[in-house]
Amino acid sequence: MIIINREELKINIEKFFVEFRDFLKNIFTLFRHNYKEVFFHTVFCASFSLLATSIIKNIFFNLIMRVNNTTYIVPNNLKQIITNPLSIILYLTMLVLLTYISLFQIAGLLHAFSIAKAGGSTDFHSMAKAGFKTCKKASNPKNWLVILFLAVLFPLAKFLPLSSSTFKLIIPSFILQAIDSTSLYTHLYRIVYFILICLIIVYIFAINIFVLQNSGFIKSCNRSRRLGKGHYVHIFWTMALLTILLNITINSLSSIIIINIREGISIFQKYSGIVTKSSQIGSYTYVLRQIMKSLFSPVVNNAALTVLYFKYMEQKDLIDAIPKESFKSQKTEQKMKDRFAIVSIVFFTLGCYFLVDQYAYLYEAVDVPIVCAHRGDNVNAPENTMPAFELAAKENLSWIELDVHQTSDGIIICSHDSSLKRVTGTDMSIHDNPYSELVKLKMGKWMPGDYKDVSIPTLSEALRLAKDNGMYVQVELKGHPDDKNFEENVLRVINYVGMHDQVMIIAQDARRLMRIKELDPTILKGYCMATCYGQLEDIPFTDNVSIEERNVTPDVVYRLHQKGKKVFCWTVDSEDTIQYLVSCGVDVIGTDNPTLVSNALDYIDYNGGFTRAFHVFMNALANMDK
Repeated sequence: MIIINREELKINIEKFFVEFRDFLKNIFTLFRHNYKEVFFHTVFCASFSLLATSIIKNIFFNLIMRVNNTTYIVPNNLKQIITNPLSIILYLTMLVLLTYISLFQIAGLLHAFSIAKAGGSTDFHSMAKAGFKTCKKASNPKNWLVILFLAVLFPLAKFLPLSSSTFKLIIPSFILQAIDSTSLYTHLYRIVYFILICLIIVYIFAINIFVLQNSGFIKSCNRSRRLGKGHYVHIFWTMALLTILLNITINSLSSIIIINIREGISIFQKYSGIVTKSSQIGSYTYVLRQIMKSLFSPVVNNAALTVLYFKYMEQKDLIDAIPKESFKSQKTEQKMKDRFAIVSIVFFTLGCYFLVDQYAYLYEAVDVPIVCAHRGDNVNAPENTMPAFELAAKENLSWIELDVHQTSDGIIICSHDSSLKRVTGTDMSIHDNPYSELVKLKMGKWMPGDYKDVSIPTLSEALRLAKDNGMYVQVELKGHPDDKNFEENVLRVINYVGMHDQVMIIAQDARRLMRIKELDPTILKGYCMATCYGQLEDIPFTDNVSIEERNVTPDVVYRLHQKGKKVFCWTVDSEDTIQYLVSCGVDVIGTDNPTLVSNALDYIDYNGGFTRAFHVFMNALANMDK
């Protein structure tokens, strides 16, 4: 039995917070030196990253499509692409180049902060020189592990962003939903995440050592392990508390800044009311918050690592921990500065020309997108049920989306999952049971409101409701691989109800849509994609596309519109990205919360020209690490 000494625990907690206060003071002290250079370096790297990342991704994805003899990358051909050795080589090359951009910024910051620790000063060119030197060092095959460290370990752990351009490995939302819905996957995910965090804490000073000392990355990892030994818990809680404090500060500042700016505008324009509605400031606050995190978090985190690095460094090793040039004059020759300035100007000029030429269509105004109730209004009623569809009708929505499966006796019913366990608590497979058994299960017992007797509806019931209320319906084909005549039965129900011209059949499985096209070429079809790139207008088996919101870009929407195809996006459940999606020009926004999105659209900017380009650019700057 473990006995906790409360007095000793209290003393240790007080000691930790005293040390944390000193830790913050030391970070502030580092900023007193070279703050102008650090600021300029950060802004330069962020701007460079935005341009370079856009150009590099465009070049390499086009090369990947060319070697695979296609003009687009979608789930239908993804397996072919990722199993092509040339595709893998090209993608890894792109990943390495983007990681070098991150390493350049990190090395420059660590260089400046180490010199500040020694009481010296530096300049921007010296920081850039440190960045180039570190990138050259990382090119040695013995040090390639540093690329994996920055490109995979940190992004997956989403812990301690050290640069504005960290190449994030984003797990799609539908995969996260699958993980959350299965306890085994949830536990495995947590275990893997815990292991990643432990690896980062153990080797947290490897980057410092690799940048500042003449050590290979493997030796840097070993030294980091020895340096942090006995301090791992203290390091974790110090950095975790710093992250929380930094996020609170950035969130508060971004809200204060946007609210005051909007209030100033409202007073100038003589709007009524003292406080601007949250729906008017939500997307702006989100973008500013993301930009501030992208700019400030890496700087603070690098300074924090520098403080801890020198704190745990033994006195006899301290002199070797700071580059010898730190004690020399850091004045750079004017000739070198001029060369660097010329190269930078040429790159930014070409980059700006590339972006202006590519996005000239942003001058045009956009239309108000249509709101689609994803699985009905499932925030206020059980998903894929008649009450959810009825609420959407009462809210005067023109579109609803629903998912369909086929029972063992051939009845098409509305359900997202192949089993009803998540929505009813009873693990019954739709494919293996007749409708007469499945309809006995109740779906709304867990929701507030009078939903305890709600049963699973048939597609026919849902379509009749939509027809009576003049609504259009997205019918997403789920189904089981062994279902017989699944597509035929879905079409039969649609035609029997008389909804042929008010339905768009969508599917993530391209084979489903191909089969629908064979059976009925005239019915509207939409390919539902979580991964997409390239000329989606060339996809032959679909009329429109439905894209996961994080993959929507103005370029994709523009090209699809040029071919007369519409863009549906899913699933938008916060105000944060609505302005960006509108600026992209999407036609339909799918959401679990139709009221929230509908209200937000009342205050969105639909103008073209500078304002539209500004929204797109700011969102790209806020999310350039994705």
